[in-house]
Amino acid sequence: MKVPSVVLGVLVAAACGDQGVADPGPDPGVADPDEVGAIGDAADAAPFDVLHRAAHGDRPSGSPEVRRALAAGAGRLAALQADTIGDNARNGVDDTDPDDGGWDFIFPATTTSHTATVSFPNLYGETALGAWAAVVGGNAGNRALQVALDAGLGMQRNPDVDSPPDFAFGVLLADLADNPGFAEIARQHYDAKRAAFGGAAGLGTAIRDGRHARHEDGLIAYDVGWLSISAAALDAAFPGAGYGADAQIYSQIVVDDLTAATPDFDLADPTEDSYVIGLAWSQVAAARVGAVELFRDVRARLLDQQHDNGAWPTNAMAPGDDIQSTAIAVETIALTDRANRRARQAMRRGVRFLLDGQAANGGWPDAVGNELPLVDGEILLGIMLARTAEGRDGLTPAATARRAPSAASAPYATPLP
Repeated sequence: MKVPSVVLGVLVAAACGDQGVADPGPDPGVADPDEVGAIGDAADAAPFDVLHRAAHGDRPSGSPEVRRALAAGAGRLAALQADTIGDNARNGVDDTDPDDGGWDFIFPATTTSHTATVSFPNLYGETALGAWAAVVGGNAGNRALQVALDAGLGMQRNPDVDSPPDFAFGVLLADLADNPGFAEIARQHYDAKRAAFGGAAGLGTAIRDGRHARHEDGLIAYDVGWLSISAAALDAAFPGAGYGADAQIYSQIVVDDLTAATPDFDLADPTEDSYVIGLAWSQVAAARVGAVELFRDVRARLLDQQHDNGAWPTNAMAPGDDIQSTAIAVETIALTDRANRRARQAMRRGVRFLLDGQAANGGWPDAVGNELPLVDGEILLGIMLARTAEGRDGLTPAATARRAPSAASAPYATPLP
């Protein structure tokens, strides 16, 4: 039987509330860093602040095309979730899924609902942030809100839901649902994980070394970068508790590796595993610590990797269009600095590519016909953050000549458990 826990009454309140956001006017941002020699707010307005402001009217409504994509994508996440609240997945109240609020990892894109397999614990926060993005953007209603709440309930019930994006999700969900219990759950899970590694430095270093040992150096900045955003989220929810210092520690771990004599993730080697994702999340770390020259170097390398049709590849060894790399590039450009003209244009071209790749069911199949809810969530977050105040988002028309996708699906990045 599906029984909600800390959120009884939230859905009723949501039904009476305004899920839309106001148009704030001009596109928020700072002067072109290439012109004024600065990253913008990078050191003070951390990337988490971009997420936080997005929930409070700091994103305009976007073009009809973007709004439709967000609504359809949120509906797809709902259908694929192991729902716990009623029949939000619309596969029957007495369904065969595990009722744990999570998602399967990968499956044929023709799949219509969650399997009977227990959900992967490291997919909750980052996937559910896609539904969160659709709700705070005013593009999806109570069904998407229930997706986020279901994921929050899954986090409450399972202490193993403690991957880097999960803590930020808990804080953002607490704000969205006006329920501080979700932030407290995120805090408890984070504190336990940090303590198990002897503190923030130990946790960040262990993740760095673990990825390196598995030859996944491009994912170091991805995991540790999410930890930095999550720590900043906890600092916003629990000021004065030391979480802001943790955020700085995590970003510095990434920057120290990038600038080491023999780095684990080598910016100059485009054959590195998940090279584009590594570049994308390295922006976040460099922005957090105010490393201006490093930020510019990483940003330039990332933009140079973009294809003519707006997509990004995985790396030089897998040069075809990759939807996850594209989603993460768009997302991290939006999180760090949208005012640089070249970056803004690249971001919009990336959004155009992602919009063109959405299936009729609302999901995003990969080059070989598989789908990952995690990637669907990353795409939804990216296109929500990338919206601008210009009426049609400044998106370029669909490319007339499209680069052929990879013959085989590249390995997907997932947060470490």
